[in-house]
Parts: sequence; structure tokens; C-alpha cells
Amino acid sequence: MLQIISIENRSQVNELFANYNPREQSWLVSDLRTKFELQQKILARDGQYIDESVLRASDLWKMLLKRLEPRLRLISDPFARSLLRTIMDENADVLGVNSSAEDTVFSYIDQMAAIIFHPEGTKRLDEWFENHPEAKNRWREWYLRARFCAIKLIEEHNVITSDWITAYLQNFNELERVWNIPLIVDLSGEISRVESEILHAISRSIDVIVLEPSPEWRADFHFLLRPYDELRAQSTKSIKLQPIAKKEKTKEILRFSGMLAEIKNSVGQVREWLNAGIPATSIAIIAPDIETYWPVLQAFLAEEGIPYQKDITHKAQSLPSVTRWLATLRSKSGRLSSSDLEIAFFDKGESQDLRYEEFKSLFKSLYVNEDLARNEIVYKIFSGQLDISGLVSREEFVGTALKEWHTSETEIVQVVLRELLQNATANTKLIWKEWLSYLESIVAAKEYSLEKGESSGILVTKLMSAHSEKALYRIFVGLTDESLKSRNKTQLSGQDYFELAKDIGFYLDNPDQSDLEFELRLLAEADSVHDIYCFGATDLSGSLCSPSTFWMSLSEHHEALALPKETRWDELQHSDLNAENERRSWLSLRRDDLEQRIRQDLGKEELPNLTLAELPRISASAIESFLECPFIFAAQRYFKLKDLPDIDLDVDHRTRGQLAHALFEKLTVEPMRFDWKLEELDAILETIRIERKLVFADERLWTPLKKKHILLGQRFLEVEKNWRNEFKKTKTIAREKRFEFYLDPKTEEIGKEAQPGTFRISGQIDRIDSDDQQHLIVLDYKSSAGGITAHSSWLKNHEIQLLFYMWVLEKSLMEEVQGEVIGLFYYIFRTFDRKGFKIEDLAGSLYPASKRKDKNATFEAKDLYLTEFSKILMGTLDRIQKGEATPKPADFQTCPTCEWRRQCRAPHLN
Repeated sequence: MLQIISIENRSQVNELFANYNPREQSWLVSDLRTKFELQQKILARDGQYIDESVLRASDLWKMLLKRLEPRLRLISDPFARSLLRTIMDENADVLGVNSSAEDTVFSYIDQMAAIIFHPEGTKRLDEWFENHPEAKNRWREWYLRARFCAIKLIEEHNVITSDWITAYLQNFNELERVWNIPLIVDLSGEISRVESEILHAISRSIDVIVLEPSPEWRADFHFLLRPYDELRAQSTKSIKLQPIAKKEKTKEILRFSGMLAEIKNSVGQVREWLNAGIPATSIAIIAPDIETYWPVLQAFLAEEGIPYQKDITHKAQSLPSVTRWLATLRSKSGRLSSSDLEIAFFDKGESQDLRYEEFKSLFKSLYVNEDLARNEIVYKIFSGQLDISGLVSREEFVGTALKEWHTSETEIVQVVLRELLQNATANTKLIWKEWLSYLESIVAAKEYSLEKGESSGILVTKLMSAHSEKALYRIFVGLTDESLKSRNKTQLSGQDYFELAKDIGFYLDNPDQSDLEFELRLLAEADSVHDIYCFGATDLSGSLCSPSTFWMSLSEHHEALALPKETRWDELQHSDLNAENERRSWLSLRRDDLEQRIRQDLGKEELPNLTLAELPRISASAIESFLECPFIFAAQRYFKLKDLPDIDLDVDHRTRGQLAHALFEKLTVEPMRFDWKLEELDAILETIRIERKLVFADERLWTPLKKKHILLGQRFLEVEKNWRNEFKKTKTIAREKRFEFYLDPKTEEIGKEAQPGTFRISGQIDRIDSDDQQHLIVLDYKSSAGGITAHSSWLKNHEIQLLFYMWVLEKSLMEEVQGEVIGLFYYIFRTFDRKGFKIEDLAGSLYPASKRKDKNATFEAKDLYLTEFSKILMGTLDRIQKGEATPKPADFQTCPTCEWRRQCRAPHLN
């Protein structure tokens, strides 16, 4: 017998529950938390309960399926998706799409399961399509794809998901024979048309009492509640309970700037209630999706010392051991990515031999497995790729995956693999990619408990589980349109849902009829003392949110912005830090220290100088870096930061420069030859590649680059031959010549041995040419003229490299090279021009005279350069010795492109 009891208010359910016999009846609910609460009430009243006393609807449908169709296995959505992708790839020609459309097809199955599994569902739908050609063109093909795949899953793979069970049960006429316990159905707005038909079928042999929510505003959700109309029409008895007088309650409707303000206000309000003597169990914080709020909310509650009933859980994927495991499996199965390789590599001992910056430059861009050979250590670890060809059985996949689990922690991997083993049978075979995707989905969804909630704490729960007699002080957060309404992933319009219901009787879940909003309105009318309804204008990521219709209906004053109540964290920020230091050891900074750091960040106070354990090594480029910005120098010399070029399909300028420099070094050996053959140049470049350990993203890049440098070498030889024919006394006396000495900037004394307070100064000159009069010219190879200025601007632009080399030579600090410098040139090998400084009076021996006389190309100008450079050098070394590292760039326009911008604390960047 089917009986309907209409209830206007959730408080009326308490009276019914008081007369309920748990030994002879089953109370059917929709969520787990309500089930546990009802079981506790039975336990307190009777001292015991049986498993069937309170059931979730989903548990009942699973029991019915198991009794009626034992061949079907219940599987999780992620595993169903893995099987679905396999089916779609195997039948891509029939379906017209492959596994890339899996999400859309799965959404159609979920949305239209009631039609797909109904014995006459497709026939009725085809008839409906004939009268609705626009809908037919829009989504009929997707429906047929979804039906094809769903039937394959059911009939060939013998699997089903929990969301499809009720739709599949439509195929059975003997439902009443497999269930014999009378039911009291309390599903509120979470009942579907298919579930109503199942309940009607069961009522043929047993008593079924359905609690129908019938609030005054029921008409606003007529589509959502249509299953109750059908049940009422088929019932033998319909009862309407006497309404219960509504109790007076306090209501607050608050608008906040965002979710964080909602959280702060909620915690502050809970603290006020607790201080007023209200029991924690009478307080509830409720959200449509509480998990969105929980990470931040939990931190605030913990700081406040407020107990809560919710468990503290973490996703399995947050564990480093699990993350490394999956990264290793992906890296060894051909799914190379820089992030996975980094995670899998840097937990191994061998990683200590490779700096992170080097690793990043080598593996930021990955294309094929051969890219692993860019570093010998990495190659040895990951070159042994897994055999992933063909179909892989469950045992083969689990065995291979476990071989890559290298930590002693086994509890979490047991939990993950248990889920896999429960869903996949021993004879299940999938391609490796699908097994790995399924494992990733398990890890993404699986949670493990860190700490159990306290039964005496406040209730923190989602909206659909918020019905509770104890919760009399309630805070509703997240009342946004986005959180209360589900997204429609199919192409069905709102009109389609109504037309399908009206024409062929299929009431599909309409996204426009939100069961969350229905539950919210029911909860709002439940007995309580104080309710607070909150809306945050932005979420935690800063995205804008729209207020829900329900929140808007509560008040006419929507625009007023409320300030959140203060929490313990606010008190700490305003408290006397000296007193807090005595109470909490982790607050070690004094107030004046904090204020000083703030003033420094604002640029109102200078940063203190660094205390140097030892003086850094100095080179020409180091001096230029310091003059450009002291922080750049500090990043490179003190903090040892590097910015190496990435190995990519486009060969970087540094690699090209190294290759050209090394080639010129080989070709300028005296006596200089000009008759090098192509084979010899090819061999030289191959030797250089090995000596310099040059690495390329793809081996195929080397051949065209080598050919380009063979041509460069030929042009270089031709230019040098012509030059030496004109300036016959030219002779290259040094190539890539290194020098090193120690300098005291205070006394300006120079020596070969380190002394206290001295800098180690070193460098390397690309090339030095000379004539028979011991005149010297310095050549510095450059690929292009970009950034090169006239010698008159060198000091102003802090372009001191060539002046540095001249100073070293004039001080006779380079062994085996003696003479007077008369020329400093940038040798631009793109055009083979020489640009720089030269003494015009000595032109004709090593270089030609200028077409225009340069009044600054004299011995006096040279002496002035040496004097000014010496001042700059000594002054810079003195500043370095004092530990200056303040981010003060010589030109603020360089900051946007500075490689250390993210680490910099310059006031104009904060």
C-alpha cells in the first residue's frame, strides 16, 4: 500500500520519527550524515538498531540490483570513464568521435539514463524528435552515442555506476518480490521520476509511506517535485499533517566582499555564541559545497580553538610519495613532461650531482624519449621505459606500478590499489594509458583521514546534509547562484526538459530546477533560534560571484557591505608582540623589527649591507652587473642563482656563441692557415661539440647548425686572409687567454697570492693581436652589433669589459703577453666589422685609419680611460666589500626584463 504524508515543515518529521518502529520499518534518507544522526537517535531510544533501520536511497537501490541482476558489478565513475574511453576508441568509426569526447558522452549517459535504459525509451524519444526537429539536429547524435556506449558497458562489460542503477531497474517487473521491509521515504527534493516508479512497484506488496514536502512555495519547484504528484495519484491514502506553529527566530542577511570575509565573520560569530554559553553542538556552519570553504575555515577554527565535528582529511595526491610515484610512472611510460621529470628525479641521491638550474635548462622543453639523453645521470634513471604496448591486464599493471613504489609507506598505496582491485576484475584488459589515467583519478579523489572530528564540536556540513534538530544557531555561507545551480554539460535546453516531461513523461534532472535551492528554502523554514545568510561577492581565487535568488529575496537592502567580525588572528596582529613572544615562541620578531621591514619594502629605509663570509670572485662581467644593479650582482655571486638558456628547438644565442668562439680559437692558431678544407672544418666542429658538451633538443638540429658554422668559418678565413694581406705584421699571440690576480681596493696593491681584504680577479680575453713593435689590440667576439655603443659612451653606459682588459694588459698582469694596447675592438662576426677604440697616430700597422678623424682616439684619451676605469673599479670593489646589495638599478627600464625580478625586493616592484 502506498501512502503519502504531506509535510509543510521539517519539524513535522520529528513527530513521525517518534512513532517509527526501526525493527519493522526502514527509514529511507538521501545522505550519510542524516543516516548517522537518525541511527544515533534510535540507539539512544532503544539501545540498538539493525542495519536496515535507516538506509540511504542509494544503498537500497544497490541491494535491489544485486538481488535482481547479480551479474552486474558496481563500479566507480572514474573506472567507468576509463572503460568508456576504450569503447569509444574501439568504435570511433561508428560513433564518429573518439575518446577525446568522453566527458560529453558520459554527461549524456548520466543525464539521459532514464530514457536509455527504459524498455521503450529510445522509441518514444525518436517519436518526440519527429515533432522537435531543432532538438533532433542539436543533440540526437550525442544521445545515440551515449546509448551505444551505455549498452556496451552494461551488456559486454557487465558494469554499472551507482547513478544509473535506478534507471536500469526499470527493466524489472518483480521489484516487490526482492524487498519485504515496509519503507518510510524521506528524500525531500532528491527524488527522481524513476525512483518514484520503483517505490510504487514495491508498494504493491509492502507498505510504503512517502513524506512529501509541501511548503507554501511548492509551485516554484513544480518540475522538481513532479515525482510526488505521480506518487500521490497512485496512492491509496493521502494525509496532510497539522501545521506546526512557526517559532520566532532572528535573521541576518549579510553581504561580504568575498569568501574569506564570510569565513572570518562566521568564525567570529561562532566565538560570540560560544562565549554566550550556547553549546557547540547547537551551532552549524552550512554551505552548498563545504569543501570549497573547509581548508581555510578549518585553519581559522583551529586558531580560535573551536572544536568541530568534521574530520580533517587530505587527498591522496597531496602526499609527496604518491606524487613522485605517478610522476615516475608517467615519465617511464612515454608521457614526458618537465614537471613530472623534476618530481621523479629530485628525490633520488643522484640528483645532488645536478643543479636545479642546469636540470631546468636541459629539460624545460621535452619532445620525445630521446631527450632524456641530454644528461647522462637522468638518462640512466629513466631510459628503461616500461613495456606499455597492447592491452595490459589488471595484474600486469598493478605489478609494474608497484615496482616503481620505492618508499616504506604502504598504507596509502594499499588504499589506492584496493579501490582499483574492487572495480576491475582479474580479466579486465585496458591499454596502459587508460590504466594510468584511472590510477590518477583514484589518487585525485581518494581521501585519507588525518584527524577525527569531535562529536561535541560545531556542525560543519554541506547543504544537503544540514537537517538537524540540534542545530539552532546556523550560518549559511556561499549563497551564490554559481554554487546552488549545476552546470548543464549537454546541449539540452530548458525547454527540452519541459517538453520531454510533457510529451513522453520523462522528467530528467533539469539544471534550472535546483534541488540545492529547494533544500535551502526548506532549511530556512526549519526550527531555529538565529539564522545568518551570507553572500560573498568573490570566491577565494578572486572571481566574481552572483547572489542567489533566495538570498536576494530575503532583504531589499542588497548593496550594503558588511564588515566581518574579528577573529583570533586579527587579535594577534593588533596585540603587543612583546607579550606574545613570551606566550608563543614562533612569534620571534619584535614590533619595531616588523615596522623596519615594512619601511624597507616601501623604500623609506635602506636595506642593511650583507655580512660577507668571504669576498666574491670578480670579473669584467661581474663589475658590469654590479654597476647595472647591486642586487643582480648579489643574486649571481652570493646567492649563486643561475639563468641558463633552455634547450629547445630554437638553438639559443649562448650555444651559438660558444660554438663560434671555439671555432675561431681553432682557426687562429699561428701560423694561421687559410686553406682549411670542408672536411677539416666539419671535424673541428665535431670536436668542439664533444669538448664543450653542447646539447640540442633534437639531434637533427646539429647538422644545419654545423653547416652554418662551416660557412661562417670559411667567411672568417677569407676576411682574415684579406686583413692580413693588408696589415702584414698582424699576428695573433693569444686566444681565449685567461688571467688571474689578487687586488686590494684600499691600497690598490696587486699580487699573485691571496691576502686578507683582497679580491680574486680573473677573466678571459677572446683574442689579442700584435705586430713587431709589441703593439697590442684586444678583440672581443660578438654575434651582432646590438647593445654596442661608441667608445665615448662606454663609461657612461657602464660598458667596461674592453677597458678592463686594457687595464689588465697595461698593468702587465697577463703572463706571456707584453706590450702597449693601442686598440680595443668588438669583432662582430655577423658582418665582420670591428668597432671600438683605437689610437689614430698608430694606424696602418694593425688597423686602418678612420675616414673621419676621431679627436678622442689619442694617447691622452687612453690615459683618461685608464684613470677613470681605475676609479670605477676601486670604488665598485669597495662597495662590494661593504656588502652592498640594495636593488638600485642604474636604469629602471631594465627591471621588466630582469631575470631576477621575481626575487627582487625593490620598492618600485612591490
